[in-house]
Amino acid sequence: LFQRFPVMWRGQLALKNDSSFVQMHFVSGNQGLVKLTLPQISPMDQVPLRIAQRMRMEQSQLEGVSKRMQMDSDYCLLIAVPCGRDPMDISQQTKGLTEGFIQYLQQKQAAGIVNIPMPGSQQPAYVVHIFPPCEFSHEAVLRANPPLFDQIRDSPHVVIIIVHCDASHP
Repeated sequence: LFQRFPVMWRGQLALKNDSSFVQMHFVSGNQGLVKLTLPQISPMDQVPLRIAQRMRMEQSQLEGVSKRMQMDSDYCLLIAVPCGRDPMDISQQTKGLTEGFIQYLQQKQAAGIVNIPMPGSQQPAYVVHIFPPCEFSHEAVLRANPPLFDQIRDSPHVVIIIVHCDASHP
């Protein structure tokens, strides 16, 4: 399914009391943003990527994300799908992703947000957005790779969009 889209990160997504192990496949943009923003520790000791905030899926908010996706160097688009050690584990991770993330975010009409500071700073430098399947995430994947959209449309996934906090950042 995802052979043409390299795995850039494997780890745990966390939201409130729910978590799910996922692997994130690179779709488009700047691959370098993955190393700058997602926890880079060995899989056994990995710190979860914890969603601390939500962004309401209002037009003005979505336009802000879209504006930061104009240049390939300014964003990274990934697809996160459940992963596990064996089919039973994958089934559990799929349930966790579906119930704890996809359904929750869809009910709230929101994307999950993780602010990532520059090393040694409290100021956010990047924002990791976690979108459930929705019109905005579908359009982003369709723009980047129409055949991929057909492959993922009916399977549990979230779309990850990493952008700089400041749109004027190089």
